[in-house]
Amino acid sequence: MSTGHFLRSVILVSEKAAKIARAIRQEEHLLSLLVREKKEDEKNQRFAHDFKTLADVLVQEVVKHDLGSEFPDLVGHICGEESNEFSCLDGETICLTVGGTEEETYNQLVRILGNERAACTLAHLVHSTAEVDLVIPSCSLSTDELAIWIDPIDATAEYITGGSVESEVAGMFRTGLPCVTVLIGAFHRLSGTPVLGVINQPFCQQFADRWEGKILWGFGRENNLTSHILEPSLPQTNKLVVLSCSESAEVKSRLTAGGFKLIEAAGAGYKLLCVALRLVSAYVL
Repeated sequence: MSTGHFLRSVILVSEKAAKIARAIRQEEHLLSLLVREKKEDEKNQRFAHDFKTLADVLVQEVVKHDLGSEFPDLVGHICGEESNEFSCLDGETICLTVGGTEEETYNQLVRILGNERAACTLAHLVHSTAEVDLVIPSCSLSTDELAIWIDPIDATAEYITGGSVESEVAGMFRTGLPCVTVLIGAFHRLSGTPVLGVINQPFCQQFADRWEGKILWGFGRENNLTSHILEPSLPQTNKLVVLSCSESAEVKSRLTAGGFKLIEAAGAGYKLLCVALRLVSAYVL
């Protein structure tokens, strides 16, 4: 299978994920139905509260379903960070998956949500299609050697809260919806070597009452790298470092002493995006 075909499929499913994320944010009552606080063994220990949403799990399962259906070699090798286990209103626990039909998916969602309108809307989104207008190069790559990792909606807290707060650096944001990303990466099953990655920023620009997204991608083998990266806004020699607001005082002090200017921003995927675009020199994790 050529990389061009595979890469396009990953980009399309990332845009479908972004489409789901944007649609849910447009209706606050729908978003409020989807929030679940993570169990203790699921939480990122750096944060006091960590949430997953049904939107997270839906996106993850959509990627598994769509790529697994198109590339059977990937079935069983598509993983994500979210547990797809949900408690139904009747007390039973089910593992949410994308059904073979819209009705099958709806039946699962209505059991979890107890809301027919919300379940119908989400099931329709899950079984919809997405289109992108991108020119994607082709290169030979066998999918039977690959595995996929998904971070379905990175910066979930920003997704739940909404809004946006700009950074002092032009083109960057500290918090809010622009910090939300959908991350999909492919790697070699045996070596773990990264092969391909897509960052979809569903909430890149706001126009009146709607948001438009942005997609960046890259793939490579050995020293042959290809990416869809825009021209950098700052010179490569800038000494800006992006990090989380929860970073330790000791780390911040050492970086400042080294002559770096510290920029705080939410979302691991968003911070990586800022490095890729050379808005900053580094992301300290």
